[in-house]
This record gives sequence, C-alpha cells and structure tokens, in this order.
Amino acid sequence: MPEEQNKANPTLVEVFTNFFRAATRPAVTIIFAAVIAQVVIEGIAAPQWFLALASACILWWFGDRTVQHIKEKHVLERSEGKEQG
Repeated sequence: MPEEQNKANPTLVEVFTNFFRAATRPAVTIIFAAVIAQVVIEGIAAPQWFLALASACILWWFGDRTVQHIKEKHVLERSEGKEQG
C-alpha cells in the first residue's frame, strides 16, 4: 500500500521540481519574447517553426494565467456571495 504524501511537508525533490517548473515557464517566455522583438526590430529572417513555437508558448502562458485568474475571481465572488446572502 503506497504511503500518502503530507502536502504540508513536501519532499526535497518536490520542492526542487516545483521551483524548476515555476521558474522555467516565465524564463522561456521572456526569452522567446526577446527573440521575437529582436527579429522584428532588426529584420532577421527567423524560421517559421521557431516563430510559431515562440508565439504558441507566449499565448499559452498568458492564456493559462488569465484563465486561472478568472477562475480564482469567480470562486472568490461566489464565496463572498454565500457569506453575504
């Protein structure tokens, strides 16, 4: 029978992977945005696959964050409405 992990006391591996995951997405997005800006400003001929990958990454990152914020706001509004009503 597998042991259940205590969420309040994560293992070192979980802490490392969560940190790596949290730092990687914004870093990659910033790098892609900087490269796209350089391509546009300097008129560099970048491969289409790279521009598609970079655009998809940026849209995914901001889209995911927007959806999370909308869900959090909706949950917050619903919980405040229950307390008042």
